[in-house]
Amino acid sequence: MNIDWSKMDMRVSRTEIKKAHERLQALATPLANLSKKKLANLPVSEFFLDELKHLSEINAAAAKNRQIKRIGKLIVEEDRHTLTQALFECTFTPEQIAKIDAWRTRLSLQDESTLKQFVKQFKASEFNSIYQLLLWIEYAKFQNDDELLAESVADFESYVKEVAILSQV
Repeated sequence: MNIDWSKMDMRVSRTEIKKAHERLQALATPLANLSKKKLANLPVSEFFLDELKHLSEINAAAAKNRQIKRIGKLIVEEDRHTLTQALFECTFTPEQIAKIDAWRTRLSLQDESTLKQFVKQFKASEFNSIYQLLLWIEYAKFQNDDELLAESVADFESYVKEVAILSQV
C-alpha cells in the first residue's frame, strides 16, 4: 500500500482522544463485575483497587452509578495496556481469546472488508478508529520509528481487547 505521507495530517483528533477516554471509562462496569478473587489479582494501584471493592458494597443504583463514574475517571491513572490485558483475560476463555487474536492479526489497511466485518461483530468498535490506529502503525514503519511503532501496536492491541470486552457488556 502506497500512502503519500506528505499529504497526511497525522495528528490524533480530539474526537479520537475523547473516544479512547470514553472506552477506558466504560471498562469500569466490567471491572466492577469481577469477583473479589479476580479483583485482587488486577495489576492496579491499591487506591484504585479499594475504589473497585467499595463499588461492590453499594446497593443504591444512583450511588453505584456515581461510583462507576468515579472509577471511570480514576482508570486513566492506571497502566491502560496492562489493565486492559488483565480484564481481557478475566473476561474471555482461552478459545475466545484465540479467536479475538485471530481477528487482530487479520485487520489491515489493505483489507477494508475484514475491517467492516470486525466492526459488525464487535458493536463497540468503529471503522474510523480502527483505521486510524492501523494508519499509525504504517506511519511508524514508514518513519522507521521503533518507539512509535511499539506504542502504536500496543494502542491497537488494547483497542481490539477493549472493544471485545465492551461489545459483550
